[in-house]
Amino acid sequence: MRHTRSKRGQMRVIEVILASVIIISALSFVTMFSSTPTTPKFEVSDLEKLGYSALLDLDHQGLLAPNVYTQSWNELRMVLKITLPVDVYFNLAVYDPTSEPWTKANGNNQIMYGAEETFSSSKNIASVSYALTGYKSGTPGNFIAQYNPRILVLQLTRG
Repeated sequence: MRHTRSKRGQMRVIEVILASVIIISALSFVTMFSSTPTTPKFEVSDLEKLGYSALLDLDHQGLLAPNVYTQSWNELRMVLKITLPVDVYFNLAVYDPTSEPWTKANGNNQIMYGAEETFSSSKNIASVSYALTGYKSGTPGNFIAQYNPRILVLQLTRG
């Protein structure tokens, strides 16, 4: 009789362990696919921080000014595409503030990643302005500073 009771108790322990494993795996599976809703205020401020830090990093690395002043718009698009996360879409406009009224230095060339509909239908769009004052040309040790300001306006949204 004692022998049967101990087996019955062991089965209950095994049942509890199996039930716990099933419940824990179900909860982890559900949390893996659930997404928390974003608050528009935080989403926009995060995108602004992301955009400004991306432009600042590219400027510090010496990649922003050469692409802007040589009008290498495709290279600038690729550099931004690599720098920003995959789910972030951007639209960059480069303005020349020395002309009246300001003109787009990139003209009709769009520096964009993502469809235009993404920006028109999105609820959260962040806009970041960044100023380039000029550039240096020449060889190392013999640089010539050129004052030629450009205003970059970067719009960001998540897709």
